[in-house]
Amino acid sequence: MAKLLAQRGIQSVEDARPFLDPAAYDPAPPEALPDLEKGVSRIRSAIERGEQVLVWGDFDVDGQTSTALLVEALRELGADVDYHVPHRERESHGVNWEHLEGYVENGIGVVLTCDTGISSHEPIRKARESGVDVVVTDHHDLPSRLPPAEALINPKRLPEDHPLRTLPGVGVAYKFVQTLAEDTRLGPEGFLDLVALGIVADIAVLRGDTRYLLQQGLEKLRETERPGLKAVMDNANVTREEADEEDIGYRIGPRLNAVGRLGDANISISLLTTEDPGEARAIADDLEELNDRRKLLTAQVFEAARRKLRWEPELLQTAVLVLYGEQWPAGVIGIVAHRLTEKYYKPTILLTSASEEYAQREGGEGQEALARGSARSVEDLNITAAIAGHSDILESFGGHPMAAGVTLPKAKIGRFRRLVSRSIVEQKGGEDIVETLQIDSYLPLEELTLQLAEDLRQAAPFGPGNREPVFACRNLRVSGYEEIGSDGGHLKVTVTGPESASREVLWWNAQEEDLPDGIFDLAVTVSTNVFRGERSLQLTWEDSRVRRKETGEETGEARSTEVIGHRGEGGLEDTLRALADRGGAQVWMEACQVDGVGAKSRLELTPCEELVLGTVPPSRSVLEEVLSACEPERIHVVGLSPATAGLEGFTRRLLGLCKHAIRSGKAAPLPKLAAAMGHEERTVHLGLQWLEERGKIQAAKTGQKLSIKPGSTSGEADSSLEQALEEALQEARAFRKYALRGEAPLAKRSAAK
Repeated sequence: MAKLLAQRGIQSVEDARPFLDPAAYDPAPPEALPDLEKGVSRIRSAIERGEQVLVWGDFDVDGQTSTALLVEALRELGADVDYHVPHRERESHGVNWEHLEGYVENGIGVVLTCDTGISSHEPIRKARESGVDVVVTDHHDLPSRLPPAEALINPKRLPEDHPLRTLPGVGVAYKFVQTLAEDTRLGPEGFLDLVALGIVADIAVLRGDTRYLLQQGLEKLRETERPGLKAVMDNANVTREEADEEDIGYRIGPRLNAVGRLGDANISISLLTTEDPGEARAIADDLEELNDRRKLLTAQVFEAARRKLRWEPELLQTAVLVLYGEQWPAGVIGIVAHRLTEKYYKPTILLTSASEEYAQREGGEGQEALARGSARSVEDLNITAAIAGHSDILESFGGHPMAAGVTLPKAKIGRFRRLVSRSIVEQKGGEDIVETLQIDSYLPLEELTLQLAEDLRQAAPFGPGNREPVFACRNLRVSGYEEIGSDGGHLKVTVTGPESASREVLWWNAQEEDLPDGIFDLAVTVSTNVFRGERSLQLTWEDSRVRRKETGEETGEARSTEVIGHRGEGGLEDTLRALADRGGAQVWMEACQVDGVGAKSRLELTPCEELVLGTVPPSRSVLEEVLSACEPERIHVVGLSPATAGLEGFTRRLLGLCKHAIRSGKAAPLPKLAAAMGHEERTVHLGLQWLEERGKIQAAKTGQKLSIKPGSTSGEADSSLEQALEEALQEARAFRKYALRGEAPLAKRSAAK
């Protein structure tokens, strides 16, 4: 923990204490926010004079929680308060005069915005001309021209290093209420559960007061009395007493976001403020249905975007991925843009056709057709700045460095793609965008323990500005895996280290990924999982790197290994049994069995001093893999012939394995099947094609995963395919013969680094 803190610039007890313990942190005074006292004064005046206050919010989680916080606080302070959350499809973000005008005509006294308003110049000007003051609380990037509001409370007006600078909308709203509630009996601490939701869901940078408020807010969330939050957490299977930032980010937040994406987010204000458990349960169930629909639409749009890229691969050649889909639902394109950004590691902008009502609001009657979209970026690239540089061709835009919204004429999408890509290239100084993963420490696999996970939670909550620690383990092997999830889209992978320690690692969304082949390094995050009151270690797969083959040129002189041949000693099976009984010897053998000998395949080997080759590897590459896994000082060569050496034995065994896969409903991944056959993967792949052409099976391969079904017809294998398979088997026989005849391919191995 000390090392982790030091790496993050916390190098003294005095600095560490307030970071780890919110009770030791001295928060900045709310009054440090520009115009806060002026805005509070105007709202106090409205309460005293009985003016109606309209809270104007936003439809994402930050906007919902900000609106609920302000509405509840104002009600408790005796204000006459109403609220409006824009409808995403009809209104989009920001204050719009078309709807605000109706409130003005009905006698609203003052407008208090939250999580919005800093770019709403014209609506605020018109409200002021109508005699209605507007107090803006927002956190979005400042436009070149600020609106004529009574007060503009935005932490972006503070210096970069100010402790309030990274507050999201709900954080600004909380600071506003802190000052507004002074000298009253209202305790603003009761709103900290809402603050925690907004901070995490808006991916705020966890620095200064933002981290402090989240630390406090998580404690409040775990003991919340809000019926709405209780109902949502129950639906999301969140253990309330253990709720953390991951629960908000992956379970609670998406459900609240779903209503803003696909419905009317005004209902969320009722959910978050009601004291009626029945009403809360009904609304939470509606959110659950919307969230299920959101998942389906997200999957459909993601697949449509991937299909478009397969048809038009040139779209991936630009620095920014810009895709347009006429019928893509506006409510989910932001999620899909984020998924594409993660997959291709480049800023992504997804566009769809703007609804008629939305287009009229943006550009008025009779103008050219508009597209609206959502942008997501990667670390250190400001997508909003890249978009802002071309405002002359846009109808509107706004956002943060990592996310933005944009509206432009459909006819200008191609030009927009070129211009915004050029801006991103300029930001990078012409360098390529390269994804990197920062490793905090290399640890042996056996040191990844539940105690370590418990210790690391001291540095939580994690997020931007305080990323979750990533640890790497060297020289691992995959020793098993299990598909999990309703659609088998995730993997639970068992990995084994050099000292034979094993751990299970969860690999999310791994359906299109290949399991590492051979020895690899693995990067993981370490956390705890709570199930039925029991805490356990949870490792999450972040990335892997197959170990690079080392050569003598890179590492100095190659080491020689002592090779002992046993071919002339009589009964080879008896010789093998005798060698297997020696302490410390490890037997490698594939596609061959000898009673009384426990042998390992290429996927199961671990470092050892003595290696016994019961069979000989089928190729130099597999041999190098075996030697790299074991790094033996001494090799005993027995060299029994595998049952799969010839075409008949090979196809008979392969068909048997396929039939077993059909009966069990689960086929082994290609590396495991190759080990069971004692051949290279390409040879096994040829064998599967051979069986398929003869009508014995139906096989499909996605990455390393196989799907095998019964054959539906009879037929004959193409002669060229059978010849290719025969040649591959002949190559394996020739290499085995060569390896048995001389020591050269066995004895030479590169020096360890």
